[in-house]
Amino acid sequence: MTRLTVNGSTKLYGIIGNPVKHSFSPAMQTQAFQAMDINAVYLPFFIQESELPGILNAFQITRLQGFNVTVPFKEKIIPYLSEISREAELLQSVNTVIRTATGWKGYSTDGIGFVKAATNAGFQISDKNILLIGAGGSAKAIALSLVKHHISSLTIINRTLSKAESLAGIIASENSDIEITVNPSVHKKYDLLINSTSVGMDGKKCPVDDVMINYCRAVIDIIYNPSQTPLLQKAVQKGIPCDNGIGMLLYQGTESFEIWTGKKAPVNVMKDCLEKSLNSV
Repeated sequence: MTRLTVNGSTKLYGIIGNPVKHSFSPAMQTQAFQAMDINAVYLPFFIQESELPGILNAFQITRLQGFNVTVPFKEKIIPYLSEISREAELLQSVNTVIRTATGWKGYSTDGIGFVKAATNAGFQISDKNILLIGAGGSAKAIALSLVKHHISSLTIINRTLSKAESLAGIIASENSDIEITVNPSVHKKYDLLINSTSVGMDGKKCPVDDVMINYCRAVIDIIYNPSQTPLLQKAVQKGIPCDNGIGMLLYQGTESFEIWTGKKAPVNVMKDCLEKSLNSV
C-alpha cells in the first residue's frame, strides 16, 4: 500500500449526514484508495437539511468526485440530483452519488450490501419470514433486495403507518406473490428480525420489546457503532443468533467504491480497516 500524498491531483470523495462523526467510511474508503494506488481522500461532512443546496454547490466548485449519503438525507438528496438509477427511483432513496458530465447521479447500494453481509454471515434469506423494523431509506433498499432473493413473507413495523404502507406497495409491485403485513396486531414466528432504524445508536434504546424479540429466530441490527446495541444485547441474552451492521457497511461501501472508480474494491483491506475501527471504539 502506497503512502498517501495530498497534492493538486488528489481527488476528493466524502459522506454527508447528521450525525456523521460516528462513520467508519472515511478511514475505510481512504485506505481502499491507497491500496489501489488511487490519489484520493474521503472526508465526512456534517450538515443541516437547509445546507443541502449549498453543499452540492460546494462539491461542484471543489470538484468532489462522489459521495455517500447517510441519515437523514437519503431521500432528501434526490431533488438535487440530475439522474438516479432505476432502483433508487423505485425506492426514492440514494446512498451513493457520483459526479457525471451532466451533474450528479444517485444509486442505492444499501440493499446489495445488506444481503451480501447477511448471507456471508450465514443467515438464510430465501423462503424465510422476515420482520423489518423501519420504513426509511435503508429499510426500503433492504426490502427490495430481500424480495429479489425470494423471501416468503415480509412484516413491516414503522411508527408512521403511511410510510410502512408505501413500502408495502413498492414491494407488492415488484412481487405480488410475497405475503406482506404492516404493523400487525398479532405476530407469528419470524426467521429474521432486521432493525433498519437508528434506534439504539445511543446505546440506550431498543426498537422492539422483549416479547417481539422472542418471536424471532435471528436478529440483525444495521447499526454498527456501537457494535452491540441494546437490541443485540437482548438477543445475546436470549441465545438468539445475531449480527450488527458492520458487514452491510463493508459491502455497500465496496459497491460505492466500484461505482466511483470502475475498479474492483479491495474487500480485505476495507474489512480490516473496519474491524480496527470497531475495536478502537
